[in-house]
Amino acid sequence: MSSYFKQRSVIITYGLLALSFILILVLFTTVHSHHFTSQKKHLAGKDDIFGVNITVNSLVEKLKNVEHVVKRKSSCDAGWQLFDGKCYFFSNTYSSWQKARSMCILKNADLAVINNANEQTFIMGITVNTHYWIGLTDTEEEGNWTWVDGTDYKSSYQNWSPYEPNSNGNEDCVHIWKQGKWNDNSCHYGYMFAICEKKL
Repeated sequence: MSSYFKQRSVIITYGLLALSFILILVLFTTVHSHHFTSQKKHLAGKDDIFGVNITVNSLVEKLKNVEHVVKRKSSCDAGWQLFDGKCYFFSNTYSSWQKARSMCILKNADLAVINNANEQTFIMGITVNTHYWIGLTDTEEEGNWTWVDGTDYKSSYQNWSPYEPNSNGNEDCVHIWKQGKWNDNSCHYGYMFAICEKKL
């Protein structure tokens, strides 16, 4: 996926360079098509070359800025992992569900919302059998599960463990556990890691 973004940034950069040179050629041709006296033409030619140099320098600077932005948007921050246009952070400290969510929000992210089997497989490859909070809860209304980003739960991907969710003893928050399956647990349980997610 990252090679796609690198190729895309190179294509954009070269495309902008080609467009810049075409504009310069059009500008140069337009200036020299006017009929001036030889003296005016000579003086105008110097001014035009100076103007073209300024234009080229300005365009090169703009291209560098565009390339920097494209590179920045095609990769995640240090400590985050890229998958399918989103960045994921896997915490290494225990916390309750609410503290986990607060930590993600401080990172301009939120707890992960798992939208499909590919995303589940990616996450499972990292979490293995370790417990991680995700952004699914029924704290507002028992049995009415909601994702933190508003994704419709009933029509979305689900990967519950057998006989879950069971809401055993007021379990209102969801974590990943054995084989990446989901389990509901007490939101106050403080021995879980967290998965934060944000778009590039």
